[in-house]
Amino acid sequence: MAPSAAPVRPLPTLLPHPLLLRPAVRVSRLPVLVLLAVLAGCASVPPPQALGQTELDARALDAAGRHAEAAVAWQTLAAQGRGDADAAWHLYAAEALWRAGQVEAARTELAQSPRRRLRGLDPLRHDLVGAALALAAGEVRSALVLLAADPQGLPPALRSDWLDLRARALLAAGDPLGAASALAERAPLLEGEARAKALREAGRHLQALPDATLRQGIGRLDGEAAVLPLALREARRRGLEIERAATPAPVAPPGRPAPAIDGYHPPRRMAVLLPLSGELAAAGRAVRDGLLAGFHGEPRQRPGLLFLDTAGSAEGARRARDLALAEGVDLLVGPLGREEVAALAAEPMPVAWLALNRMPVAGAGSGSFALAPEDEGAAVAQRLLDQGRLRVLVVAEPDETAQRTLAGFRERFGGGGGRVLATAELDPIGGTAAQALATLAPHAATAQALFLVARAPSLRILMPQREAHGLAGLPVLATSLVQAGTDPRLDRELDGLQFPELPWLLGLAEGPGEAEALARRLPNARGAAARLFAFGYDAWTVATHLEALRGGLLRRGATGELGIDAAGVVERQPAWAEFQGGRSRAVAEGALLPLPLVPVLPDPSR
Repeated sequence: MAPSAAPVRPLPTLLPHPLLLRPAVRVSRLPVLVLLAVLAGCASVPPPQALGQTELDARALDAAGRHAEAAVAWQTLAAQGRGDADAAWHLYAAEALWRAGQVEAARTELAQSPRRRLRGLDPLRHDLVGAALALAAGEVRSALVLLAADPQGLPPALRSDWLDLRARALLAAGDPLGAASALAERAPLLEGEARAKALREAGRHLQALPDATLRQGIGRLDGEAAVLPLALREARRRGLEIERAATPAPVAPPGRPAPAIDGYHPPRRMAVLLPLSGELAAAGRAVRDGLLAGFHGEPRQRPGLLFLDTAGSAEGARRARDLALAEGVDLLVGPLGREEVAALAAEPMPVAWLALNRMPVAGAGSGSFALAPEDEGAAVAQRLLDQGRLRVLVVAEPDETAQRTLAGFRERFGGGGGRVLATAELDPIGGTAAQALATLAPHAATAQALFLVARAPSLRILMPQREAHGLAGLPVLATSLVQAGTDPRLDRELDGLQFPELPWLLGLAEGPGEAEALARRLPNARGAAARLFAFGYDAWTVATHLEALRGGLLRRGATGELGIDAAGVVERQPAWAEFQGGRSRAVAEGALLPLPLVPVLPDPSR
């Protein structure tokens, strides 16, 4: 990306005296004693008696995100000209103005803050703000000079911001490996989604490297470099031979087989935590039966297997976990519900854990596996990016599943350089189809694809109306939501529409057996339960190949090609299906072509 292609996004607040205040609290009414207590606990803070009310107000406004108002307070202090203190006031004003989006005003203030007159951490903070302003102006080299110091001695929040800026500057300078290194170093300073995002971004930068560059870069990395495990994982994913000093292999516990050449390395005892009673019991039984299909289909040594009922509640999940640990298991699989997983994630897990719902970041040796809506959105985005279709129109239903799918799409599509030209909402029965298409019509000439995040009933109404709004020439993609309530007679309206699908259901994966034959024999492998059955089958595969997958191995599964990303989250590359004659079938490999408009003919059966 060219250095001046986009403005540098604001950093999190870098105040050396952070105040954890609600934005809605009026600063003038904040308890002064509480403010002084917070400030007194921070490094390099003046004694409480040295803080005047204007400074307290300025810090509180900054902490509350009201940076433009904080800048006025800092400028008021600077105007008083209290010796060397005014250099710090100008610095804080510059930072506040920059956060408020007033970059030129921030530059003027920073010029009035001589670095040599600053004390404590303020010189580094001056460099940080200067680097941010330099990047905003496209002055990448200047930013890198300012960020050349080792940030190890900085407080965690300041160090995190320093590494974030360095990563962006290195990427703008054409050094993806350097950017990945900075992000990998930053990740442990973050929590939750922010940490996962940093790790995934580092992984994407490594994926962009040619084989030779990746191999040479790994050879130059220090053995303690935070990015080294990610780089080695990417090399293994590509099948590259890397010459580095071998690390001692961990000693396998007694009774556990050594890893097989294909990565199969089951635990001694595995506990599977599923809701086998309560509202989620049907889903839990389908996952259980799929996992048992994988278990019984494995001819090699298998672990002792223990199923425990969580009853679909957080308390039930905790109780099942405690029972499993008391039995001495060395791998937990499950639970299934979002609240159940969140309850277990709130406490340290003493054994390896494969959660069957999404966690932002999985712990060392663990993983997170889900059939998440965000994954389908990301899969659609990647397919469009791979085809070079970077301008897209979107129609989406307003419910949570559709919106989560759209969020996953936006993150992957925007990160790959794609642009959503316009978005329209569609009601579940298609009553607003014409209005939604009219919203998109002005962009028809520049768009390259149409993405529909909706179910079959509303799409049957929308699809025939595309021609009237000039959108008939665009390829159309959807998600597996379109499979809900399928009816081959009615679904002829959807012919040509493409969507991500489980390869097992399309006959493209070996899986637990032929899908239609299994559905005739097993209630938990038919209809909507078939997806959860396939998910359970793949949960067995992931659980017994966990270390290899975390190390970069890819495995073909019933739900797609499986891998684990830098955050420990299972990535799933699905197959692609399309409607033909009202039924879904595998898409032939090739270009994503515009859909033909199929005329609506009378039904001869009526």
